[in-house]
Amino acid sequence: MKFDAQTINLELGRGKKHFPWMNAIRLWLSWDAYKRDETRFLEHFETALAIADHYGLKVMPVLFNRWHTNSIDYGGIYIDHFLPGSRNKVQGLFAPYMEDIVGKHASDARILAWDLCNEPLFYGSLDMPRMVVKAEMKWLESLYADCKRFKAEAPVTVYPMCQFDELAHISDILSFHPYYMGGDKEGFEASLDSIAEKAAKAKKPLIATETCWGSYDDVERAELIRYTLGELNKRNIGWLAYLLHTSGVADAHSQNEGAFSKAGNLAFIMADGELRPEHQVVNEFGSGFKPGVLARL
Repeated sequence: MKFDAQTINLELGRGKKHFPWMNAIRLWLSWDAYKRDETRFLEHFETALAIADHYGLKVMPVLFNRWHTNSIDYGGIYIDHFLPGSRNKVQGLFAPYMEDIVGKHASDARILAWDLCNEPLFYGSLDMPRMVVKAEMKWLESLYADCKRFKAEAPVTVYPMCQFDELAHISDILSFHPYYMGGDKEGFEASLDSIAEKAAKAKKPLIATETCWGSYDDVERAELIRYTLGELNKRNIGWLAYLLHTSGVADAHSQNEGAFSKAGNLAFIMADGELRPEHQVVNEFGSGFKPGVLARL
């Protein structure tokens, strides 16, 4: 709804300047905006793809969002959109969007992969009624089926906030969000080994579609980046670091630039276009990109 092609071009250009090896971006889409003006949304999506392509970047569109926060909420899909009996669960509600986005770009070589939904099953409680979990699973399975019905050539993936194994059947490539927040390195490394083992057993590629926890302290953030990416590279796991540029999105700026939380600042590039102090550390890992790895940053 506030699409600005010049800003996208500027920020991706800055990304290539600071990280010449950068080869892909994960691009969140907004079903909410599509519902308000379908024609403009499709024009904007095409423009974004063209700008990314200009910089030699493949795009992983995120079709829907299920991550919500009680500090600043960014919309997306809520439980009543897929829960049986809800007045907002409407037959074919998402069909036009899926056809316009995935269907019309099924053979688009600019697409790296389709991410069905950002962090579904985001409940934070084991007490969530099973019927809700089943309903969300069914909704995700229907999205995957749509992608296959449209003969999407790019692989499909989705990472749930819990029950990693349960969505492997609707992920052509497995994805996850490994955030090392400090502390127990042994536990973090064990979790990476476990997920890498599951991917090998399933004979599917594995990619971290979000990674690198934040901090308002530049040195501390750099150390988090160095450790996290080092461990991913050891296991030959591709990664898309979160996130490229300072913005108004929660946790994408310093404390005096907007809303903030315990996640700190996860941006790599500052508002003035300069690389955040100490954040050149990421080039120690991205410059070692190998063709067999899906993506870096």
